[in-house]
Formats: sequence, C-alpha cells, structure tokens
Amino acid sequence: MSVNENETREKVKRIFMVGYSGNKGGVETYIDQLVKALPQYEIVLSLPVMTIAGREWFRPRNRHHYIRYRAFWHRFFRENHFDAVYYNTCDIVSLDMLRFAKRAGIPVRIIHSHNTGNQQDIEKKLSLFHQLSERINQRNLDCFATHLLACSEKAGRWMFGKRPFTVIRNGIDIERFRFREENREAVRKQYGFGEGLLVGIIGRLSAQKNPGYALHVLEALFRMEPSARAFFAGDGPLLEEIKDKAKRAGTGERIVFTGAVDDVPAWMSAADVLLMPSLFEGFPFVLIEAQASGLPCIVSSNVTREADLTGLVRFADLNESPEEWAKKLIECAGQKRKEYTAQIVSAGYTVQHMSEQVQKMFEGGDTTRG
Repeated sequence: MSVNENETREKVKRIFMVGYSGNKGGVETYIDQLVKALPQYEIVLSLPVMTIAGREWFRPRNRHHYIRYRAFWHRFFRENHFDAVYYNTCDIVSLDMLRFAKRAGIPVRIIHSHNTGNQQDIEKKLSLFHQLSERINQRNLDCFATHLLACSEKAGRWMFGKRPFTVIRNGIDIERFRFREENREAVRKQYGFGEGLLVGIIGRLSAQKNPGYALHVLEALFRMEPSARAFFAGDGPLLEEIKDKAKRAGTGERIVFTGAVDDVPAWMSAADVLLMPSLFEGFPFVLIEAQASGLPCIVSSNVTREADLTGLVRFADLNESPEEWAKKLIECAGQKRKEYTAQIVSAGYTVQHMSEQVQKMFEGGDTTRG
C-alpha cells in the first residue's frame, strides 16, 4: 500500500453498513438518508457484490454453508480496514456481523432495531431454532455490540429488553415532502382521480402492513362515499394477492396499484388521508413524511404514539369494524392542509439531527452497552 493510500485511510473513516436490501422499505430509506448526509465517511453497503479499493467481493447468499460463510467474513474484515460496523436489523436471529467485527478488532459495533415485531412470526414461519437463536443472541448482545440503537422506545424495548439504548429519530428531508398544489393536480389528472376523497396506502405490501384489512376498510368507504378513490403505492409479496382480492370484490377499478414509486411526495400531495392498519411498526418514515406534507393519517393503535408529532395522526383499534375506520377516514379527509415544519424540526426528526447523532458514535462517542 502506498503512502498516499495510508494517508487517505487515516483521514477518511470507513464504515460497513449492513441491512440494505433490494426491497425498498424503511430500513433502506434510513440508510439512503444517512449515506447522503455523511459524505465525509466511506460507507460500504453490504451488497451481493461489493467493490472496495478496486477489488470485488462476492457476498455469500446465506449462512447454510457456515464454514465457508464464516471464512469469507473473517477474510473480508481482515483484508479491509473498517472503523465501524453498523448492523441495521428487524430481528436478532444472527449477530454474526458483530461477532466477526469484534474478532477483527473493529472498535465501533452498532446494532439498530428497526421494528417492534417479527414478520415471520405473523406469517407462522418462526421456527423453534429462530426463537432460540433470538433469545440466546439477546443475552449475548453485551459481548459484541458497543452501541444499541432503536428507531423508537418500543422498538428498543422489544429487541434490547431492559438494557439502555439510544433512540435515533427517523429524520427526513422536510422540504422535499412539503405539500404542493401543482403535484396534487398533476397526479389526480394523470390517474383520473377527480376531486373526490382520495385515500393513500403507502409502503411495502407485506403481512406486517395488513393490506388485506386496508382493503376491507376501502370497501366500506366506497359504500359510504361513491366518489372516493384510493391507491396502494408500494411493492411487496402480497401485491398480486391484494390486486386479485380487489378485483374479486368489485373495487379494482377504484384503486390504483402503483408498485414502487420514487415520487412519494407527489402522491402524498395528491391524497386527502393516509391509511395504515399495520400489525406492528418500529417507527414508520411514512408517517413523518405525511405530517411534513400536512396529510392526516389514520393508523393502527399498534403503531407507537411517538409517531404523532403534529396532531395529524389519529389511532384506531384493529378490533373496530372496517366501517368505523372508514368513518374516521371521511372525518379526517376534510382537513385543510397546513404547515407543520416547525413541529417536526422541534421534535428532532430531520436528517441533520439524525446524522449528527450517528456521527458521534462513528467518532467514538459513549457506548450504550448495558
């Protein structure tokens, strides 16, 4: 290695960021925001193919061939200098990244809880091995992690129990999500929504998000408000199933399924109310984004109360009938859009605040290990 390369290594800290996948969701949004906000670091994403200093590394697909899997990561961390490993996760069935990082002598080892429940649990796929692994790893967290982070108090308690942890607020680019009348008009015109009530369901179509119940709520809404329309903005394993159910229920022509979209702010401007009947959530980015747009939200009572920063979020119980949820949608949809930037900034949900918290840890700030 040349002198110049050594000097660069000393000047720029290299971070290994775990948790990014091809399925765009809250974790991916968080990582995207963090990478953009911290250009002073070399942040390497854990991807199927990683290029470091001109060399390609092909990540193992899974842990099934564990000896080869472990050998790869030992070699990877031995031959590539990292100052921190940042493990973003929705469960702790594996602590391999932190275990391997500690063995390699990486000083900062962060684990960040992004959820309050387990997706496989609600799909009845949580094996005994999975359950035992999580219990064992929860007990062993202190051995491998130097920092315990969570997107909310509830997410931290679920993963870390009574250990102390730091809440990292899901910061957003507030200006990007500001309500714009021209975006509202453009989206409504393009998709033929008209001027009637428009309900938005934004996020990954998975069991956790409870899209089947959202469909029942929309069916009740359409009976009450014949001019109402709705859209599902997002991709996921249940997309085709929900589209088929809507078609069979006779509501398919009144619902637009956009798939994954990049212009979420425009869709929020177009909507009158956001619907989120999730079974559980860590701290959904979409609720902060919606409030930045001045968009009223009807959400499951399973969502943390921390998410209501502005009074725009109204909670409903999943035991209530779809008709009751539909009534709440109608009540909230008539609200005039207002500016809530001050409340969101004051609560600390900005990209700047989020990145400053994380930067302190990259620079060797106090640990939160119990």
